[in-house]
Amino acid sequence: MLLDPKRKEFENPEVFIPSLLSGNEVVADIGCGPGFYCTVLELYSSKLYCVDVNDEALKLAKANSRKSSTTFLREPSDQTSIPANSVDVIVFANSFHDMNRESTYRETLRILKPSGRVIIVDWKRDAPFGPPLRLRMDPEHYLEIFKDFTLEKTFSPGPYHFGLVLRRK
Repeated sequence: MLLDPKRKEFENPEVFIPSLLSGNEVVADIGCGPGFYCTVLELYSSKLYCVDVNDEALKLAKANSRKSSTTFLREPSDQTSIPANSVDVIVFANSFHDMNRESTYRETLRILKPSGRVIIVDWKRDAPFGPPLRLRMDPEHYLEIFKDFTLEKTFSPGPYHFGLVLRRK
């Protein structure tokens, strides 16, 4: 399902990512999995980091990559080798709910530039499929965790997901 073309019928980053990125930003896709978002993010960033702990998923992401400037890192979300204060935008697409929230949040603060943004795409609680209900997070829960950020905008990535754009205070 992660790379199934039918996924684009209900979650298509090609539709909403262009309106969220300027094209000249350094972007990190944290928890990128097999790269469903990476191929789109490459088109709208000046540099892209694709980070995941799963070696097989990263191999798939790299195989589908279109730009040689994309950096693939097999690292945990809370201990990346991305330089401090170097990223304009961090993307958590269907991934943050699986991570250690406290330590990943600290890593977000470390690598993100002072005025950087975080884009979150995640499953709605009432979606008929997706991760187990116990893992799903509401937008309000994200706002509690990302306490050093303000909500810049919400968007709809599709019928089963919600989207948040947060800006660092």
